[in-house]
Amino acid sequence: MTLKKVVFVCTGNTCRSSMAEALFKKMLGDLGKHKEIEVFSCGIGAIEGQPASENAKKVMEMEGIDLEAHRAKPFTKDMLGADLILTMTQSHKDYIINQFPEAKGKVFTLGEFAGDNMEISDPFGHGVEVYKMVAEEIKQKLRKVIERLENN
Repeated sequence: MTLKKVVFVCTGNTCRSSMAEALFKKMLGDLGKHKEIEVFSCGIGAIEGQPASENAKKVMEMEGIDLEAHRAKPFTKDMLGADLILTMTQSHKDYIINQFPEAKGKVFTLGEFAGDNMEISDPFGHGVEVYKMVAEEIKQKLRKVIERLENN
């Protein structure tokens, strides 16, 4: 793995990208690679300092992950320092490339990078079951991301 910094991006940074960050950190930790890659998350419409949604916290708790300390961060030019920027949808990717054309080439949707091109739908406002399904989708894609990174 040659990456140093990965950023996950969604809209508000309270559901999808916060879960992706937490799950990716845990997966890297399980592989003993947590010191190799810095992992962050943010949102293109995030309100600085908002906590993770209650259902995201509950679902991550089931994974043995504590999201209590998570605070939303907006996507800023500083995030362009990442080696890889993974968005939850095509519209998140398009937004970043429109705002920061220099990001082209390191911004991918999570599905695109994982090889299935499927978007991660927003669970915001839904129940725990929907959050669980979304977390499972994210995990499946993250496994493929790790495989791809290990093979590069």
